[in-house]
Amino acid sequence: MTTEPISPAPADRHGPAAATVLVGALLVLVGIGWLLDAGGVEVPWRAVLPAALIAVGLACVAGAFRGRQHAMMVVGVVLTVVLSVAAAADWDLEVPLAGGVGDRTERPATPAQLTKYQLGVGNFLLDLQQLQVPPGTTAVQARVGIGELVVQVPEGVSVRVVASSGLGEVQALGKQESGVANRVDTTAEAGGERRLELDLRVGIGQVRVER
Repeated sequence: MTTEPISPAPADRHGPAAATVLVGALLVLVGIGWLLDAGGVEVPWRAVLPAALIAVGLACVAGAFRGRQHAMMVVGVVLTVVLSVAAAADWDLEVPLAGGVGDRTERPATPAQLTKYQLGVGNFLLDLQQLQVPPGTTAVQARVGIGELVVQVPEGVSVRVVASSGLGEVQALGKQESGVANRVDTTAEAGGERRLELDLRVGIGQVRVER
């Protein structure tokens, strides 16, 4: 009795899934953009994201002739959500990508110590309670990409707050908005000639202004 040799299973000649290739390409694209942004090169994110969504859509159409493309559809839905948030916020969040990661606290005492504050990811506390606000208007600007931005303002100073969050919540001097593309524009008068004007923005997360 002879036994025929068992022939080895044929090698899998299928290439990687289209969704895997596309997701990898998108990650590379976003990574390159992030690196350029960190190096001070202006990256047109409002053009990059729609282009990525178009690429996903074309891949879904092409893949439909070969079977279902569940993974590709998931990528498309995620990109659509990101684009919806950005468009609802009128693409005006100026979310910092190169502002660092982690918790940060700043306590400026004089107007000369004020700067344009930025944090990429994390919790940022800007304590202005000891700030020597001079007569006139003193402007303060702060941005957080993902996380929480808390600003504490001094007593006896009029404050105007313009605060926004692409996705999350804004609480400012008794006013509150939550959801997508939140914006609070409010003023608290304290009499006198001293005034703070706060321009505060968070991409995803919370903004709080406390007195």
